[in-house]
Amino acid sequence: MSKTTELTGAGVAHLDESILLPQLGCPAGSIGIAVGDMLEHSNRAVIEASFELLDLHANDRILEVGLGNGAHVPFVLDQAAGVHYTGVDISPTMIAVARCRNAAYVRDGVVTLETADVVAMPFAAAWFDKAIAINSTYFWPNLVAGLKGMRRLLRMNGTLVIAAITPESAAEMPFADYGFAVHDAATLEAACVAAGFDEIGITRYLEPLADPPQETGQREFYLLRAVAV
Repeated sequence: MSKTTELTGAGVAHLDESILLPQLGCPAGSIGIAVGDMLEHSNRAVIEASFELLDLHANDRILEVGLGNGAHVPFVLDQAAGVHYTGVDISPTMIAVARCRNAAYVRDGVVTLETADVVAMPFAAAWFDKAIAINSTYFWPNLVAGLKGMRRLLRMNGTLVIAAITPESAAEMPFADYGFAVHDAATLEAACVAAGFDEIGITRYLEPLADPPQETGQREFYLLRAVAV
């Protein structure tokens, strides 16, 4: 639709925050499609850094919680031979777009995409080798419950990677007014321990300068890596 076309890309960032911010957690409709495009573009650097930390190997079964529009799925599959990718999102709009973008992979059984909540994902326990969530923990009603949902699906010694904006960077943005839960490093670490993870390491990642530069400047993220025990 023309409305979607007009909003796709940088233009959506100029929507009133009362329209834009509620869409970030569960994009819906034509505005949601445009928001998904914006998020995929603006988060590309942290997406790639997060999957580098996940360290994919041949034939890994991986789970991503909150995949958005799935435009990065081909990049993920290129990281190692025989990777099987499963992505879930609470947004039916994002899953529909992701299935369209990755139709050949879905048809070939390489990619599975489902609408699901992090605490109720429809997969067998201990099925996945690795799991990742990038910029999605803000929207979980309960951080520990969400991490327990991911832990249930990971095999013993499976790898978890979480990417989340730091409180310092989030302070520049009006997230709190819209129910975003931004966690500090200690909270993320404690939640991982409570959910059944160990060997937790957290580093800071400063995204590269955008061209043209983002109005909010460079954002800093935590990159957390942990092992299921």
